[in-house]
Amino acid sequence: MLTVYQSDKRMAYLADLLDARKLTRPLYVYAPNILVDEAETAQAANDSDIVGGKFTAEAKTLARSRGIRLFNMMENERFQAVNSRLTAEGALGALIARSPKSVRDCRVLVMGFGRMGAAVAKLFAALNVRMDIATSSVRPAHAFARRVLPLANFDFAPYDAVVNTVPLPIVPDSDLATFRNGTVYIDLASTAAINLEYARYLGVNADIYPALPAKTCPLSAAEAMAAYISEVILCKN
Repeated sequence: MLTVYQSDKRMAYLADLLDARKLTRPLYVYAPNILVDEAETAQAANDSDIVGGKFTAEAKTLARSRGIRLFNMMENERFQAVNSRLTAEGALGALIARSPKSVRDCRVLVMGFGRMGAAVAKLFAALNVRMDIATSSVRPAHAFARRVLPLANFDFAPYDAVVNTVPLPIVPDSDLATFRNGTVYIDLASTAAINLEYARYLGVNADIYPALPAKTCPLSAAEAMAAYISEVILCKN
């Protein structure tokens, strides 16, 4: 039995890509941005598998008591690498759509240099975008950035666009006054780094983009999920 929860377009593609005939246990699949809690876990059959990206502690406890295996795709290095690349491409598309300037004419600040920040930096560097990176991971960031800055005392005045990948509210409201009117702010994190409402009040073109691959490249996002499921479940059953 295969159940793919249709929370967005990529999940419809995923249902078509998966072959239920290869399953030896019931399989339930949630999008990686959906939090699977105790209620969802209670709906699954005993001795089944659940694939997702976020599970509550209560869901994990219930799963253990009923022989349910939980698979977190966001802990898989290969899936995370592909998901970061697709998200970076989506961020580029958002910048192209929202900026009155050509990307090559923009000066961009990338905040954070984890897996997601590195993917954004790599893509933008390939396009010769003028880019600074704010991070605590200085050494690798220098390979892509014109300047590497600390994640503190933010001065946004030089930038036409800012892309955040840090999932923490790290920018105080006082620093938002340095944004120029019309600057494009793209937040790729689960929690925005800035006060979005206040930034918009100040004239910043600011928004958060959760689950970006589901919106910009749903088929490719579904293929990444299908590859993960094939690797960790179908090939091992």
